[in-house]
Amino acid sequence: MAEDAFELKAAFTYNFAKFTQWPQARIDQQSTWKICFIGKQYRDSFMALSTKKIDSQSISPIELTETNQVDQCDAIFIDSNYRELTRRLFLAVKDKAILTVSDISGFSAQGGMIEIIEQDQRLYFKVNQQALEKAGLTISSQVLKLAVEVKR
Repeated sequence: MAEDAFELKAAFTYNFAKFTQWPQARIDQQSTWKICFIGKQYRDSFMALSTKKIDSQSISPIELTETNQVDQCDAIFIDSNYRELTRRLFLAVKDKAILTVSDISGFSAQGGMIEIIEQDQRLYFKVNQQALEKAGLTISSQVLKLAVEVKR
């Protein structure tokens, strides 16, 4: 699963972004969706998203090396190897409509929006609805039904 996991986590991040309702200001403002990621081993998986679209707008994958670069992102995935950046990430996205996704254990409990978890060779996810609402984001009820846990 290891190699596939990178592609699946990138695909999950894309689908979460696709099924998220964004503030109207965001929709009016840009023509390209910027899906960012922190984690070099994900480069190929996220770069492959550039062929996809969200609401007829193209996707621009961006590799970040620091959390102070998040302002350019609509969604960001942070790899579990970068756990030490979590607190800075939360400060950087505070009160901004930026979807946060990670496979860091406990990510959603700490204030992240969506935590991808691996169990029995399969990927599942937890959603922190409070964190989404604080950022002005709403995720589709269809996505919430698929979550193994929804923190309200």
